[in-house]
Amino acid sequence: MNRAVVVGAGIGGLAATLALIRVGLRVTLVERSEEPSEVGAALGLQANGMAVLDRLGLFDRVAASSARVDWGEIRSSTGRLLLTSEMPDLGGGLDHALFVRRTVLHRLLLDAARSSDGVETCFGCTVINAEANGSVTLNCASSGGASPTILGADLVVGADGTGSAVRGTGGFISRVSRGSTYVRTIVPVPLQGPFVEYWTPLGSFGHTQLDGDASYVWAAADATSVRDAVARRDLTAFAREWATVLPVAGEQLARALSFDDLLLNTVRRVDCRRWFSGRLALLGDAAHAMAPNLGQGANSALVDAVVLADAMAQAPSVEEAVRVYDERRRRTVRRIQNVAGLLQRLCRMDNRPAIRVRDAVVTRAGRLSSASAALRRALLTDVDAVRAASFLDT
Repeated sequence: MNRAVVVGAGIGGLAATLALIRVGLRVTLVERSEEPSEVGAALGLQANGMAVLDRLGLFDRVAASSARVDWGEIRSSTGRLLLTSEMPDLGGGLDHALFVRRTVLHRLLLDAARSSDGVETCFGCTVINAEANGSVTLNCASSGGASPTILGADLVVGADGTGSAVRGTGGFISRVSRGSTYVRTIVPVPLQGPFVEYWTPLGSFGHTQLDGDASYVWAAADATSVRDAVARRDLTAFAREWATVLPVAGEQLARALSFDDLLLNTVRRVDCRRWFSGRLALLGDAAHAMAPNLGQGANSALVDAVVLADAMAQAPSVEEAVRVYDERRRRTVRRIQNVAGLLQRLCRMDNRPAIRVRDAVVTRAGRLSSASAALRRALLTDVDAVRAASFLDT
């Protein structure tokens, strides 16, 4: 086992590249963009993701450009406090979350990959086909329409997102949901205090502090009134519709300079019967895209990278390694997906009598304790797996 192809130079793919070279593989990193960049506003790093960055030697640099958050709140559209959640203390300083610009985290990972021995890049290349025997067919812009390029590898990692070409051509059985649309942006207004999410008849709205004098803001965009404003690219109308149910949302969204400052994306859920097919393995959103309500998408992808590399270091064959990886990760991440999906359904209620019942239930102490406990168990499982990855000790 000495060569891997990683498809996708996003956060998960870059982490996989850095982890796999640590177990002695030479990695060819494939990305359809000629110059990889992260599309997004910000993300929350939780205990599991921070543990990975720490073991990769990148945590201090990420933390220097991040905002620390120690607890979060969920409120109704009237401002009523429904739930307060402290970040679980998993030891070793993993007792908080960090909010960081996606571009900052991506750049640190990309620079680390580019400067590492054993990494070759194929940027500007699109995957046409991936086969279970480790063969990947690429169409590269630099070839000028010439014959496709075929790469052979001991391991192929599909880290190419929700619409994964590796998953779509590699013999995987999967289901992809229709998805939900969200708007995200960074506004030049400082915030102090916790991460706050509001559950409203339009769906969820949230904001939190970011580095310097900026804040990270997100809002659901599926309800008819806001969906129409988005279709017209009308920032004023979008902010006005949100202001009718949540004044603070209208104020924050109106701070964006133009509609172009809003990132619009559709979040889907991906479920795979298994995450491997022969010498192919899926990672991150390609394997388990989920609702954003727990902020676990990127964190889970970072852990995937370490667990896959650890399996490659210990298993006698690639086929056994990807089977072990699937066994160690899929059930844990499924639990996270399910909790995130539950919270998404709760926050998207638009029937007022049902909302009143929901709010009354949520505010009763412990009524969401099972979801919190499930998340804590999943985070602890992830952190333990990252700490046990002996290949990162060298």
